[in-house]
Amino acid sequence: MKRILTLLLGTAFLFSCSKKKDDNTGPSSADASWKLGQYTYVRGTSSQSSTTSSGKTITAMAVGTTGDGGNFGAFSGSALTFTFYSNLGEGEYRLGTTEAMVSSPTARIIVINCTIGTAVNTGSLLYSVLGTGGTASVTQDSNGKYHVSVSTPVTFKKDIAVNGGIPAAQETYDLTIKNAY
Repeated sequence: MKRILTLLLGTAFLFSCSKKKDDNTGPSSADASWKLGQYTYVRGTSSQSSTTSSGKTITAMAVGTTGDGGNFGAFSGSALTFTFYSNLGEGEYRLGTTEAMVSSPTARIIVINCTIGTAVNTGSLLYSVLGTGGTASVTQDSNGKYHVSVSTPVTFKKDIAVNGGIPAAQETYDLTIKNAY
């Protein structure tokens, strides 16, 4: 589990701090976006990595904004991270914690985190799913890239603050995701 957390946090940090567009990831307009509370973010860069061991494949994804990250003041810039057992195939995954996913490798559980404030140096916040419930749709395109969508809003809670976080941020926000990859 420590290896999964290290991979997830490293990937999130790498792409949440990125200001450069990765031209190898395909179109980056509103074809992939997410909304946390009142703020809508658009994909600018992304990365996916999979590791197979004992017949189980863990996939980690990071999707982030670039440039001014929406120009939302202290809320500018955002990154999503996803971790799931991709050997379970496409379909509906239940949102959960890393602990739940690792303890149930045959269940379709996906871990989603959302960081805001990545385009500024005044502080950022990591939000994670509040409790249980909510589902994500996972698909795979013809190039082998996974896509994740959360159509029905799911409540996410403040989890980790960096540099004091964002003082005006709420404790919880609803998150929806459109075709993140």
